[in-house]
Amino acid sequence: MSNHIKVGYRDIAKMFCSAMPIEGKDFGDKVNEYLDIIKRMPAEAKVALKSAYIFSRKVPREEREDLFQELCLAVLQVKTKDEKLGYAIARCDWRNWWQKFYTRQHYLAGSLNDTVLDSENQPVEFAELIVGEVEFERKIDGKMDAERIYQRLPDTIRPIINNRLIGKALNAVERQRLSRYIKKEGYKLLLA
Repeated sequence: MSNHIKVGYRDIAKMFCSAMPIEGKDFGDKVNEYLDIIKRMPAEAKVALKSAYIFSRKVPREEREDLFQELCLAVLQVKTKDEKLGYAIARCDWRNWWQKFYTRQHYLAGSLNDTVLDSENQPVEFAELIVGEVEFERKIDGKMDAERIYQRLPDTIRPIINNRLIGKALNAVERQRLSRYIKKEGYKLLLA
């Protein structure tokens, strides 16, 4: 199977080097060094890195390194060369992580409207990550998971999600309706 998961090894190498206190040409050289190391790894390790990378990018920035390690270890323990299986394992562990995170945040008076950093380190409301999850799933898994999530949305929320997916701005009523739904039921979509 050729590159089912569309993550480049360079992306993973950059992630490893991003915490190092180097810049410019030194950073590029270090990325290339890590890229060579990754390319020489066994197929099972590459699958683990790709799967962990994808899902660790979908959590708040301050949690990414820890989750990356947990996901990578979970996939490595299975010793699979099958990217689909690695992806499924990482996704299940990621969903479990979100369930624990939501519970922890709920008891700490956190909110789904909290601002977190997305994969490009831009601030975004957690509610927007759910919309992004639907979009991401459609890209990665075709329609399988996204359609299941979409079908679980109430009829009043589906048009709002459709508008957001096509880039249409929401009016105040739609924003309020989506916000209420996210606060009350939205986290369940991540566990679907």
